[in-house]
Amino acid sequence: MKNSLLLSIILTLWAAPSLAYEDSDAILIGSGDELPDPDYPVYEESCDEQRLRDPSMSDEEYATFLFYFQETDCAYTFKLGDTGFGGGRVFHLTDEGRHGLETSPVQIKAVEWGCHGTKVVDAGDSSIGAGKANTDAIIAEACDSYFSGDTTGFDALRDYKVGGFKDWYVPSEFELHKIYEVLGVHKVLERSDYAWRYPQFFWSSTEADYEFSYAQNLMTGRKEWVEKPLQLSLLPIRSF
Repeated sequence: MKNSLLLSIILTLWAAPSLAYEDSDAILIGSGDELPDPDYPVYEESCDEQRLRDPSMSDEEYATFLFYFQETDCAYTFKLGDTGFGGGRVFHLTDEGRHGLETSPVQIKAVEWGCHGTKVVDAGDSSIGAGKANTDAIIAEACDSYFSGDTTGFDALRDYKVGGFKDWYVPSEFELHKIYEVLGVHKVLERSDYAWRYPQFFWSSTEADYEFSYAQNLMTGRKEWVEKPLQLSLLPIRSF
C-alpha cells in the first residue's frame, strides 16, 4: 500500500510539468528569466552624456550631430557672451538660443586677403549668415598672395582646427560688426611697425571691389575698406 502511494505521488510530480508544457496558455519561467521588478530604477543618460562625442565621429560628423541635437529636448540654450561648443564666444543667436554664431578662441595673425586685382564672384554679401558662402567662394577662387610666397587668410583656414572643429570661416562684414557690437573690444597682443601690417584690424569675407575688402578695428570699432595686399588679423567664426 505504501509503495503504491509513493508511486502515485512520483507520477503526479512528473506529470504536472508535462501538462503545463502542453498547455498553450502556460508560461514557463526559468531561474534566470524572472520578470523585472516594475519599481526597479532604469538608468537613463543625462543630456550632457548624450551630447558626448562618439570616438568614431569625424569633426564634420560631430558638428552635424550637435546641430541636430540642438533640436531635441536636451538642447543647450545659449546666451550672448557664453562659451560656444567650439570654445569661442557666442555673439549671435537664433531659435531662442539653440543656434547661433561663435567666434574662435584662437585668432590668425596678420595675413593678406588675397586676390588683389580679381573680382571674386559670390563674395560680396555683407549680411549676417553670409560669411560661410563668401569664404567658400574665395577658397574656390584659389586667391594668390600679392607678395609672392606669403599666405592669405583663406589659405590659413584650410588646416585650421580649433576646439575639435574644422568648420570655421571668415565673418561677413555685418557679422564682424556684430562681434564688436556684442562682445566689445577684442584685445590684440600683436604689435607691428610695418607700414603694410595692421593686426588691430580684422578682415571680413565681404569683398568691396577688385582691390579692396571690408575690415574693422576690433579695438576701436573703426570700419574701413582695406587694400587686399595689406596684412590684417583674422578671427574665424562658426555656426552651431
